[in-house]
Amino acid sequence: MTKDWNDALEKEFKETIRKYFASRIDEHLEGARNYSEVGNKLGQILKDSDKDIVKIVTPRAVKKWASPETLPLWEKFLGNEQIVLELREIGKSIANSMRPLAGNNFAVWVSKVLNKSFEQQGIPLLSTTKGETKKKLNEVFKGGEKPDIDIVVARNNGDPVAIISAKTTFAERILQTISWHSYFDKIPEVKDVKLFVVTAWETFERDDANRKRVQQLDGVYVCNSEVNEFGNIKIFSKIIDDLRAL
Repeated sequence: MTKDWNDALEKEFKETIRKYFASRIDEHLEGARNYSEVGNKLGQILKDSDKDIVKIVTPRAVKKWASPETLPLWEKFLGNEQIVLELREIGKSIANSMRPLAGNNFAVWVSKVLNKSFEQQGIPLLSTTKGETKKKLNEVFKGGEKPDIDIVVARNNGDPVAIISAKTTFAERILQTISWHSYFDKIPEVKDVKLFVVTAWETFERDDANRKRVQQLDGVYVCNSEVNEFGNIKIFSKIIDDLRAL
């Protein structure tokens, strides 16, 4: 890392990212007639954000990894071995930054759409990605591995009714999520809490192994209008009625 990059610049970068994702979801929620329908498109909105995010992440990666001596030479001397090595580090930095940014902000988007839908339809539930309710659930699993508690949906009194694992793709620890579902019955504090998965891009076009495996979960909701619904695999907007029923 170069001396030109510091904690203040890193903080500024993170705030820029936060504001960008906040503006993207607000842009789509503004004027929407049915907020849960926005949830059906979150996967595409996330995908459409890639180019903008690259424009934000790339300058940060260059400033963070390129030496002051080589920085002016990027466009002229790409054949330089030292520059190529630094470019590799820049590429790794971009990739490592974008993966968690997409995943973490996807969970925030889902939670925001849920809360807007609850408010619109008068459902006495609250969705959160942080706070006391989530902290208490994490305490239940203290001392060992815990499920992906990305989102907690709770009643007004704070009692959780559902844990949501938000995944941009199903390559992300889906088998572990399924194994945790069967384990819930053995834990009194979460025995009656449902375990849902919300995914951004999976369309379940094929009758593959995951399509069958996820039937063990309480619900799988896809933010993609092309989803091939099957059993508990549903388009995202149907999660509202399922949560209302709880």
